[in-house]
Amino acid sequence: MTQRLQLLPPELDLQIVSAEDAAYEFYGLGRTGKQITIRTSAGEVDVRVSVFGDATNYNPVLLLHGIGSAQVLAAPLMTFLGGRQVVALDWPGHGLSGPCVLAPTHDMRSHASSVVEAVLDALDLPVVDLVGHSMGAQFSLYAGLDLGARIRRLVLLGAPGAAFQGIRPLTAMKLLAMPRLGPFLLSRPVSDRAFDRFNELALGPGALDRHGPVRTALQLLGSRTTNSRSLASFFCAMVKAGQVREGVALTERDLGRIAQPTFLAWGDEDVFLHPLEAARSIVAVRDSHLLRVRAAGHAPWLQAQDLVGRSVAEHLNS
Repeated sequence: MTQRLQLLPPELDLQIVSAEDAAYEFYGLGRTGKQITIRTSAGEVDVRVSVFGDATNYNPVLLLHGIGSAQVLAAPLMTFLGGRQVVALDWPGHGLSGPCVLAPTHDMRSHASSVVEAVLDALDLPVVDLVGHSMGAQFSLYAGLDLGARIRRLVLLGAPGAAFQGIRPLTAMKLLAMPRLGPFLLSRPVSDRAFDRFNELALGPGALDRHGPVRTALQLLGSRTTNSRSLASFFCAMVKAGQVREGVALTERDLGRIAQPTFLAWGDEDVFLHPLEAARSIVAVRDSHLLRVRAAGHAPWLQAQDLVGRSVAEHLNS
C-alpha cells in the first residue's frame, strides 16, 4: 500500500492551499482567504475563512462542512451559487483552522451555535443562509433554532450528522470516538487505498471520480495529522459506546420549532441513514422540502451535480 508523503506542517499547509486553489479554479471559482479569532463555548479559537464573490443585495451564504471533512468538498456545488457571496469556513479543529478540543460531555448545540454566531459577528453579517453537509447540516439546524432571524434559510446536504434520530455511526467513527484510540489513529499516515476506500463508503461509490482536484486537496488535508486530537474530540463528543450520545439528536418537538424554510438533498444510498427512515424527523420540520437523489450517497451533489446544484439555488433564491 502506498502511503502519503509526510511533510512538515508549514510546507504541507502551503501545498494544501495550493491544491484547494487549483480545485476552486477548476470550477471557475476564486476566493479571498482570511484568519479570524472568535470566542466560542469551547474558548477562543482561530478560524480560517474563504470568501467567494463580493457582497450583493442578496444575503450571503455561510457554508459548513462535515466532521473530518473540508470546505473544498463543496466546490462543485458553489458553481451554482453565482450572484451570491459565499463564506466557507474551516470548522474549529479542522482544516487550517486552529485546534479545538472538546470535552466528551461538551454540549454540541451550544458549541455549534456559538461558532456560527461569532463568525457572523466577526464578519459583520447580520443575516445569512446556511448550507451544511453532514455535521455541518446538524450544526445548521442547531443555529437555525438558536439564532432565529439571523438565519434566513437552511440547506441540509446528506443525512444531517447526528441531528436526526436513527443515524448510524460507521465502524470507523465508533473507533475514532474512543478516547485513546481515536487520537492515535488520526495521528497516523493513511494509505491511498485506505483514503479511497473510506470515501467510497462515506460519500458514495465513485463520488470523487469526476472531481479529481477536490480529491487531491482532500487527501492533502487528511494528511495534516496535527488536527488529530481536535478531530477525535468531535467524534467522542458525538458518539459514546458506538451510539449517538444522548442529547445530540434533536427531538421532534425541537425540529417543529425550526422556523426557516428548509431544503434537504438526500441520496437514496446515504450510508448513515436512508431518507425514508428519517421521514418523521423530516416532516417534523414544518417548512421542509426533500429532494431524494437516486443512486447518490452522503454527498449527493458530487454524483448529481446539476440536479442538486440547481435545486439548492432555487431554494436560496426564493
